[in-house]
Amino acid sequence: MKRYFANQIVKGGKVSLLLYGNVGDGERVDSARVVAELMELASQYNKIDVHINSNGGDVFSGIAIYNALRTSTADITIYVDGIAASIAGIIALCGKPLYMNRYARLMLHRVSGYAYGTAEEMRKTADLSESLENSLSGMIASRCGMKAEEVKAAYFDGGEHWFTAREAMDMGMIDGIVEDSTPDAPGPDTTTEEIYNYTNQLIHTKTDENMALLEEIKKKSSFADMATEEQVLRHIDSLENQAAKVPALENKVKEQQEELGKNRKEAREAFLNQAVSEGRITKDVVPYFLNLMDADEKAVREAIGAMPKKGTARVEDYLSGGTASGAAKLADMSWDEIDKAERLAELKNQYPDLYQKKFNEKFGK
Repeated sequence: MKRYFANQIVKGGKVSLLLYGNVGDGERVDSARVVAELMELASQYNKIDVHINSNGGDVFSGIAIYNALRTSTADITIYVDGIAASIAGIIALCGKPLYMNRYARLMLHRVSGYAYGTAEEMRKTADLSESLENSLSGMIASRCGMKAEEVKAAYFDGGEHWFTAREAMDMGMIDGIVEDSTPDAPGPDTTTEEIYNYTNQLIHTKTDENMALLEEIKKKSSFADMATEEQVLRHIDSLENQAAKVPALENKVKEQQEELGKNRKEAREAFLNQAVSEGRITKDVVPYFLNLMDADEKAVREAIGAMPKKGTARVEDYLSGGTASGAAKLADMSWDEIDKAERLAELKNQYPDLYQKKFNEKFGK
């Protein structure tokens, strides 16, 4: 079964709510759905266009839609695209700005319905119908420059009263006429049934276009599981909200990176200063080891950690290949050469046996 996503159309930042089909529970224009969608759209959009193509239907469902439109805080404009007959005509005349397509038709007659139950319950239904007729009569009268009693007598007399867009405009019931440049648009002699079917076909064509666009959008991985326009739009809103957070997140990340870099530098300096205080390295080589830490901090920490503390070996020995090579170098030097190099203290503290040997060689036993 072909599925149409025709209840809402969003284009160019504007949203349209479509009241196309019969009015009633489980019908195309279901009051529960329409009222719920209207409330949701009103929370998201400041302006809502409502489009009607309906032959009418259940009066109580129509009253629910009528009241929802009339009391909505959103900026609502109503358009009769094709037919607004019976209760659909009453919905159209809910008090919001109203426009008709040039070939559209509007029909008024007495509010009709049915009731069952006690006599009191049925009287309540009759009173409700008469109350609505009185309200509509007063509203139409104020638009047309007539008295409410005259409107009620003329249009709520039991018959059907059809109005063209021009007639409704001349009477002051509507606020304007929408021109249609479609080549095959209905003419003045077109029947109401033909107008209704033609308008439905137009919206189905637009819906097919929307469906094609929806299928293209669903090719994107993040939209793949979305079946309706509503889900797509909500996801787009979510993505826009996430995108709006990006600059703030980028600034936060930058701040955290700067703080992390500062903490890392302080930790490295503290480690190297500790190594200096322990005699593992000398202060003058700290910048050298800081640069090495940028390349491989773990290796530098392990190397310095393996160095003996003060009184055992010098960092120069490790940089030149280890303590063994340092001792060998001193062993090759004479007492005077070691003295000239100011390394006698090093020789005595780190290599006491070698010191004693050099001492004996220089001064004898």
